[in-house]
Amino acid sequence: MRTVTAVLAAIAAVTLTACGSGDDPGTPAITAQAAKASVERSARLELAPQAVPAEAHEQGLDSAFSNAATVAEDRQAVVVFLLEDAGVADKVGDLVRDSVPEPSRLIVKDNVMVVYAAAGKDRAAQVEQAVKAL
Repeated sequence: MRTVTAVLAAIAAVTLTACGSGDDPGTPAITAQAAKASVERSARLELAPQAVPAEAHEQGLDSAFSNAATVAEDRQAVVVFLLEDAGVADKVGDLVRDSVPEPSRLIVKDNVMVVYAAAGKDRAAQVEQAVKAL
């Protein structure tokens, strides 16, 4: 349960610290569906859309997906954030990296940020590899 709390805290931190536009608007963004599908396959679970507060959306958080409803059954917690661009993802990643407790992982690639925590079978390496391959 501590892992779930940590991931939910990370969600709050990302939502509250999404900030400004990035430096490279020309970089093609990874689509929400591509990121969601890749993480679902690698973590072997289903992600559901999460509400994005208007203020966070205005500051660069486009969408979010998680398995919050099935964390206990999945024995892992996963949250995928899609940000406006890679610059926003890098800035937010830098701001929240220290708030993601070990052994949870924060994975950032372009405009995608994933917070992963296992309470059972640890698929962090597979999730990281899938995100990096996007």
